Amino acid sequence: MNSNIIKLVSMGAFIAVFSVGCAFSQKLPSVTVGGAANKDSVLGASLGKAGVSVTAPLVNVNVPFPTAKATKK
Repeated sequence: MNSNIIKLVSMGAFIAVFSVGCAFSQKLPSVTVGGAANKDSVLGASLGKAGVSVTAPLVNVNVPFPTAKATKK
């Protein structure tokens, strides 16, 4: 029982930290829970130019990287 509470609090903290960090670029993380989370694979992780994606049974978390654009004056 305590282990489940720790996991729930950890996941909430993870989501809160990344949602605040990515809000600057207007790209927010997404969490998919349920059968739709595993349409491509049951377990997996990927890292690309767009961001990080982690898939576990019935859970998929996508966290985009913040972007910055330089302007010429």
